[in-house]
Formats: sequence, C-alpha cells, structure tokens
Amino acid sequence: MDHSVTAQNQLEKDSAFALDITVRFAETDLMGVVHHASYIVWFEAGRVAWMGAAGLPYAQIFNAGYNFAVTDVQCRYRTAIRFGDPVQVITRLVSLRSRQVEFAYAVVNSTTGTLCATGSSSHICVDRAGAMTRVPTWVAEGLTGERET
Repeated sequence: MDHSVTAQNQLEKDSAFALDITVRFAETDLMGVVHHASYIVWFEAGRVAWMGAAGLPYAQIFNAGYNFAVTDVQCRYRTAIRFGDPVQVITRLVSLRSRQVEFAYAVVNSTTGTLCATGSSSHICVDRAGAMTRVPTWVAEGLTGERET
C-alpha cells in the first residue's frame, strides 16, 4: 500500500488539528514575549495531540517500540505573542514516506486571528535501539486515515 501523502490531499481531508494553549509566564522572556524555543515545544505538543486525535496516541507507538526522531525543525516568527495570550497550534500531516513523516504548523492568536508563526518538523521512524526503520503499517494507516476494517 502506498502511504505517500501530499499537503493538498491532506487539506482536502481536513486533517488539521488545533491545540489550544494559553501562554504561561515560564514561556516568555524578560520582555514578556514568548521565547523562540517555546514554539518548538508547542510544535511537539501539537504533533502529539494530532496523532492522538488520529487514533494513534504517541504512548501506544512508543510502547510498541517505535519513536519518531526529529531530523529537521523550522520556525518562522511573524508577530510577537505575550504572556496570557490564547493561541492555537494548528498541525497538519504534510508527508509520509516509508521511514519519514513531516508535519506543518501554524500558531494563531485565538483572540485576534493573527498568524504569529509557521513551521515544520521532519522525523524518521526509529526502533528502541535508535536504528532507522520503516513506519509500521498500522501507524502509517492511522496517520493517513486509511485503516482497513
């Protein structure tokens, strides 16, 4: 079964998942602005939440002996977010290959609707020993919504 996924067909499947976050004080710098590193943590939280919403709790994947190691992460900062602001981290699956998966993110201020940041992360599937391996079929099917009944 071919599990390749393009951004366009995922948008058509409406696979986006929005995770609501209220900015905590610990996520800000001395200027009261969200620290740049917090966005990467939010991306991970969004990815894990997306997978849970797809019926694949990350703990289930981990307990089966697999992980998704980060190979690349990017973030483009557009406008400042401050302590107490409500934001949504919107996560989408961009691509899935035999050993790789990529997600895209948008961080939006929930009050104003302003796009504050965009980003992406790429991952390879690894086993317990950290060796690259194929994405298990049941995981690929869950990610793409192509579960067999």
